[in-house]
Amino acid sequence: MKMPAMQMRGWKTVGALALAAVAMAAWVAHKGAADAPAGSGTPGASGWSMISPTPDAPAGAGSAPAAALTPEQVRTRLFRDGSFAGTEPSGDWCVASAKLSPCPELRKRFEYYILGLGEVSIADIKALVADEARKAHGEQLANEIMAIWDKYWQLRTYAWRNRFDQSDRSTWMPVFEEQKAVRRQILGADWAKAFFDQDEQHFKQYYDQLESGLPPPPDPGEPVPQMAPGKDPAAVRAERVARYGEAAADRLAKADEEWADWERRLAGARAEWDRLKGSPNLSDAQRKQDMQAYINNNFKPDEYLRVQALLHL
Repeated sequence: MKMPAMQMRGWKTVGALALAAVAMAAWVAHKGAADAPAGSGTPGASGWSMISPTPDAPAGAGSAPAAALTPEQVRTRLFRDGSFAGTEPSGDWCVASAKLSPCPELRKRFEYYILGLGEVSIADIKALVADEARKAHGEQLANEIMAIWDKYWQLRTYAWRNRFDQSDRSTWMPVFEEQKAVRRQILGADWAKAFFDQDEQHFKQYYDQLESGLPPPPDPGEPVPQMAPGKDPAAVRAERVARYGEAAADRLAKADEEWADWERRLAGARAEWDRLKGSPNLSDAQRKQDMQAYINNNFKPDEYLRVQALLHL
């Protein structure tokens, strides 16, 4: 269960909307500090924005620039002391057989690191990405990856000519066509398709449904009906089916099961760690060794780091 920073309970809601493929925002939104300052009152602050121009400048622009951090200092600030603690990078480097090839996972990898913007500068994040890519795949492939990073960040900070107005559907297609064209101009056809093809298809399906006169999908800002103590499971499912359809309701039910299983296993791990800490006949090294064995038996390898962080091991 690899979970990006700042994402535990909220992952189900975001994932459900993506699975339902109803959110135009999923096509156009670039969430995170790079799009709009928190609480700015712009559409981006609510997660319902078209890609907007982003000044490539650190906070406090106009004052003396902060000294650049080393990649190791950035790791410490984000992964030990910051919001990335207990998480692992999402996505992938898209390298196979010593060759970089277009795939959507590289965009996910970039966006994972961009979530750190605000805790460190974009220059620090870029240096970290370059160092991580170099450690994973060597100098040449790292240079190729960073060439895509530069193009992607150019796209992230592009000054769009057309403006999106959610309440005015006549603005939607001009923005869509401009962004589609600029993506291919900057990234090239192959990388643009890899990064954005699914989002573009989702938008077209959403737009075509509205144009057909059929009832519109639910507002992407609406909370997904969640299970909770005292709630009737049948009623929750019926509301989900009404909003998103049978397939999405099934996926949400599976997400509920996975989340409940995670919480059950984590509660068991906490109880076991409390028991071991209360065992006077064990040394600290023995307690940690026994706890690691428990984690190995009850969690997947990609969950180990998060469990260890949550238990403060």
